[in-house]
Amino acid sequence: MCAVFRVIRRCSQCDGELPPNHPVIRGSAVIVSTLDCHSRPAHKLHTPNEAVDLALLTGRLDPKTPWVKSKVVAALVKPYATKAEAEKGIANSLREAYPDPAQANPIIKEAQAIYREHFFPEVKVDWRTYPDFVGHKNWNGCFRCHDGKHVAADGKMSIKASDCRSCHLILAQGSGEALEQINAKGHDFIHIDAPYAEFSCVDCHTGGPQK
Repeated sequence: MCAVFRVIRRCSQCDGELPPNHPVIRGSAVIVSTLDCHSRPAHKLHTPNEAVDLALLTGRLDPKTPWVKSKVVAALVKPYATKAEAEKGIANSLREAYPDPAQANPIIKEAQAIYREHFFPEVKVDWRTYPDFVGHKNWNGCFRCHDGKHVAADGKMSIKASDCRSCHLILAQGSGEALEQINAKGHDFIHIDAPYAEFSCVDCHTGGPQK
């Protein structure tokens, strides 16, 4: 959607608004797209991982169910041509994973609800269609510039994707007693594989099943 706006400017040498015949005003109609101001989608499409995490956090899925996150995410990301086909496919996948109907039915209901809210197969839209460049977990967002290749005006300073402490102050990390080891100066980020390795989050995190 686009709209045409008349540009209104004020001039220190004029009395109030510029008159319609002022040279600044003449021919200054501007076509403005919605995206000139509203650059983020009103309907946020969660990644499958985010949507399932939220369902677990709010109790709509039982975190005690074995492998429930990976099973639901796997069912959500299979290719479907329509929502009707998706609901059927999701149900079949999860009934295979959880043969007991009493266990499977609530999981199927929530998985189908997630699909209806965040997947639109008829128009080929899901979380991959409109990348969210806020952050750097599922898309390269910050790392489009913080990649060690872009340099500051001095031609030397740069920030690598693995230089987490350039932007983040990690007071504590891990689980259990490790979270009590507060460091006001910040810890080095320790990934599950290796601390400070040269990697980008998007190498493995895609919003869907982990690579």
